[in-house]
Amino acid sequence: MKFFMIGALALLAGCAGTAPQYYSLQAPAIAAHDPVSAANTDYVISVQPVLIPQELSRPQIVVASPDSSQVIPLSAALWSGPLEAQIRDALSASLSQQLNVLEVGTAKLDGAPVWNIYVDVQRFDSLYGQEVRQEVVWRLVPRGLKPAVPARVCSAQVRVAVDEGMSNLVAGHRRALDLLSAAIANTIAGKYDNRSQLSRGGTNSNTRTPSSWQAPSDTGSGSQVSAANQPSSASDAALQFRGCARTA
Repeated sequence: MKFFMIGALALLAGCAGTAPQYYSLQAPAIAAHDPVSAANTDYVISVQPVLIPQELSRPQIVVASPDSSQVIPLSAALWSGPLEAQIRDALSASLSQQLNVLEVGTAKLDGAPVWNIYVDVQRFDSLYGQEVRQEVVWRLVPRGLKPAVPARVCSAQVRVAVDEGMSNLVAGHRRALDLLSAAIANTIAGKYDNRSQLSRGGTNSNTRTPSSWQAPSDTGSGSQVSAANQPSSASDAALQFRGCARTA
């Protein structure tokens, strides 16, 4: 099986004469007849441009070998747009849906309460036919919220098992981003403590943030919110929430 996977990757990486396939991290569009609830207008979110490792800033999907440090850019499997933009768009869409709020991008809004969200993707590993791994640090900077709340830096890592096939690998990354967006939504909502859990599949229907945000019980700059592991309940995916720290 291992040699079969290596051969499949070599084929994907070396077929210069084959028309490439393009892949997107965007979830399928919502059908026009699906009900959409009115957005909460107590605040908006603004997902800023995402940072990714330099070696991933290329059109080719990069897969890693589980037994070495070797990575393989696949000439026959390309992202449909810049990876960092796709990650930002996937997170913003998922966060907007989970929190039921508007995502305004980098638009400047006078007077509107806003959560600015800065995301640094530190790992975005693709192990073909095995799993995907993501590790993300995010910074939450509130503007205009009442009562005033502190900025926070948080981190989490997620692993999702995947079957063979590039579509399955990309779907695994999409699911991992959904799990991470649920973690981000819960830190905005102040819901991470020793008892909090992400719901199955990485979505949580109760993550709307009240206008009077209640922070988790930490004290002082640099103190830690509970860093207890928060695994998803699905057996083929696991998210580890590492905790948050207040920033100035």
